[in-house]
Amino acid sequence: MKKGSKAYSIIRFTCPHCHEGEFFVNRNPYHLSTAGDLLDKCPVCGRRYTPEPGFYYGGMYVSYALAVALCTTLYVAMVVLWPAAPIWADATVVIGGLVALAPWLYALSKIMWANLFMTYKGVGPTEAEQRKAAERAAGQPA
Repeated sequence: MKKGSKAYSIIRFTCPHCHEGEFFVNRNPYHLSTAGDLLDKCPVCGRRYTPEPGFYYGGMYVSYALAVALCTTLYVAMVVLWPAAPIWADATVVIGGLVALAPWLYALSKIMWANLFMTYKGVGPTEAEQRKAAERAAGQPA
């Protein structure tokens, strides 16, 4: 996996724009007091992580899809590996796996949602950002 791919940013929990800066306040999703908390902007490239208010509400759909995939995988694994298991054992494994992986799924859904809408641009400012900065500098009195 190389820098510049969306998978690189998702697996490493790094900035979707430059793939170098941290995305979350704490990289460990199991640090529950800061689970899912994002930095305001990338410490390396300075791009904002929240383009608009409520942007990450869409990540709930990604989280739901990941949870369904996890539950299905665990249930099928139980049926294949232990076909004579009582239903309470299947339910315990599925619910236990979901509870154990919930913080990781939450963090993963946020970084995946961000990568759907933000593209890799490298560390330096893009042409549009350079143009805006030049316009702002030209409009301000010297």
